[in-house]
Amino acid sequence: MTIKRLNMETFRKSFVYKLLILTIFTFFASSVVYAAEASLSIPSKLGIKKIELNKTIKVDGKNYPYTFLDGMLLKDGERKITIDNKTYTVEVKTQPDKESIEVTQSLYAYTFTKSALVINPTNRSLENSGKSTEVTLSENPQIAIFEDEFGNISDVIFIPPLLEKLDILDSQVPITNISGKKFLLSSKSPYRLLSKVLLNEQSGLILEEGVVIINALNSELNIKGSFISTGPITILESGRLSVTQSGILYLNGNASTTNVNSDIGALIFLDNAKANNANLVLPNFVVIRNSELQNVTINGAYAVYIINSKIENLNIQNCGKVYINNSVVNTFVTSLLSKVIMYDSQIDNSEISDLSELNIVNSKISSLKILKGGLVKSKNSELNQIDIDDYSIIYLFNTSANALNVGNGKYYNLESKIKTINKIKK
Repeated sequence: MTIKRLNMETFRKSFVYKLLILTIFTFFASSVVYAAEASLSIPSKLGIKKIELNKTIKVDGKNYPYTFLDGMLLKDGERKITIDNKTYTVEVKTQPDKESIEVTQSLYAYTFTKSALVINPTNRSLENSGKSTEVTLSENPQIAIFEDEFGNISDVIFIPPLLEKLDILDSQVPITNISGKKFLLSSKSPYRLLSKVLLNEQSGLILEEGVVIINALNSELNIKGSFISTGPITILESGRLSVTQSGILYLNGNASTTNVNSDIGALIFLDNAKANNANLVLPNFVVIRNSELQNVTINGAYAVYIINSKIENLNIQNCGKVYINNSVVNTFVTSLLSKVIMYDSQIDNSEISDLSELNIVNSKISSLKILKGGLVKSKNSELNQIDIDDYSIIYLFNTSANALNVGNGKYYNLESKIKTINKIKK
C-alpha cells in the first residue's frame, strides 16, 4: 500500500484543518466571554445606556425583572444595584440640566460657565475632541456641545471663525460667484442673488446683523465654503441655500420663503431662524435651535441636534445620533436604523420603523406607531395611543398610556399605567 504525504496547501483545504480552526476560534471566543463575565464592570454613572449583564439583579433591595441595566428603566438618582451578592452604588440621570449656560465672547475666544465638547464640523466624528470651558477662535467655524457626565445633551452653540481680512461686498450689482472672504454690510442692503451663485471652497460670505438679501428669479446659492450671519438677517422671496462638499451654513434670521438643502456638507446650523423646508442629505452635523420650520428631512447625518424648536413635519432617516430637546413637532417619522433621544418634547403623530430606536424622556406623544423591528423606551412620559406590530418592542417605565394596541410585537410594563390593552389578531 502506498501512502501519499499531504503538502501544506492540501492540508489547508482539508476538512480536518477547517475543523481545527473552528475549534480554536470557539475556544478563544469562550475564553473572551468568560473573562468578560469574570470582570463585571458596573458604572458609577448611568445615563441613557443599556449594559448587558446576563445576571439576576436587585435594585434598591427589590428584584429587577431584567438581566441588564438601562438608565431608561431606572429612577433617576442614586440606586443600589446588587449582583452576585455584591452591592454597587450607581447614579442614574436621563435628563439634561435645565440651568441656562452663560457665554462670554471676547475678540479671540468664547468662555462658558460649563464645559463643552468643542467640534470641528468638517470632521464627521466626535473623536479627538476634548471638553473645555474656553475655546480660542480659529479660521474655521466650530460648534460647542454641552453634554453632561451622563451623555445628556442640553444645548449646542455656534462658534464663528476669526473675522479677519474681509473685503466689503458691493451691493450695486447682483451677487455672482464668490471667491475669498466677503463681508456684507446692513448699510448697503439690500443685496441681490440672481439665478445660480457659487460660494467657492475656502471662501466665505459673512453677513452683518440687519443685512437684507433678495432672491431674484428663484435664485440658488451653492455653498461650498462658509455662509455665516453674525446676527439676525432677512432673506426675501423664494430661493434656495444649498450646502455641498464641506460647506458650512449658519443662518440666524427670517428666511421663511427659503429652502435649505444639502448634498453632503459639514454643518447646517439654523439658529433663531425661520425657514420653509429643509432637505438635508449626508451632512456631518445638523443643528436646529430656537427655530421654526415647515418640513424637515434629514438623511444620513452623523449627528442631529433639535433644541427649543417647532417643526411641522420631521423625517429622520439613517441618522446615528439624534437629540431632540424641549421641542414641538406635529408629525415625526424615524426610519432606517436611526437612534433618537427625546427630552421634554411634544409630538402629535409619530412613527418608528426599520430597526430604529426612540428613547422618550418626560415627553408627550398623542399617537405612536412602532413598526418593522422598531424599539421604543419611554420614561416619565405620557402616551395617548400606542400601536405596535412587525416584531417591534416597547419598554414602558413610569409612563401613562390611554390605549396600547399590540399586534405582532412585544411590550414590557414597569411601574406604568396603561388604561386599555388590545391584542390585534391578523
